[in-house]
Amino acid sequence: MRMSLSLPVRIQGQYPDGEPWEEMTTTSDTSFGGAAVTLRRVVLRGQAVYLSLPLPKRFRTHDFSAPSYRVYAVVCSVKPNGDVGMRFLGKEPPGGYGRNGTGLFLAPPTAPEASPADRRAAPRREGVFFFVLKPSTDGDRREETIVADNLGPGGARVKTTQPFAQGEVVEVAEPGGSFRTRAAVRHSYVGADSVCRLNLMFLDEQAPDRLLSQ
Repeated sequence: MRMSLSLPVRIQGQYPDGEPWEEMTTTSDTSFGGAAVTLRRVVLRGQAVYLSLPLPKRFRTHDFSAPSYRVYAVVCSVKPNGDVGMRFLGKEPPGGYGRNGTGLFLAPPTAPEASPADRRAAPRREGVFFFVLKPSTDGDRREETIVADNLGPGGARVKTTQPFAQGEVVEVAEPGGSFRTRAAVRHSYVGADSVCRLNLMFLDEQAPDRLLSQ
């Protein structure tokens, strides 16, 4: 059975582009098998994370006397408002734990988080790159051709005429080309030129070298 428990929890994870992250939050409920939290970070179902929290002994499977319970967990549910349900996996990482072909089952960082200048695994390229952006939900928003002024293997900064929320997942495609991927909105803001920009993180595929070399 789950109990409504508000416990501080540190969650460590890694984005598909290789960048580690860490977030402090609180649980909304917990049990012997898992916990629910609210996250600002973008996480996906099937992604593994590493938790540290003062879990009551009756909900633990190891480290009963330790002040902080450290356990691997897998994301089982994600809601648009940031509510995340996680299932505990155990003290040791599961078999095959690491980055796989889809980038969903990810290892937590083993070193301190890098500074903002060093975070990206690959440099971004300034330029003009055209894409087609398709919202993942129906409604008033439409498919549109967009321009990226900053592009890297794992993401892009694009201009758009439509509003998008942080954590939202969209589809990005190369016009007339083969590159297509889902992308998560890492940040949305309006620049000094009154144009809305999105920082996108590619989820399924990395941008091919032929786009980066244009």
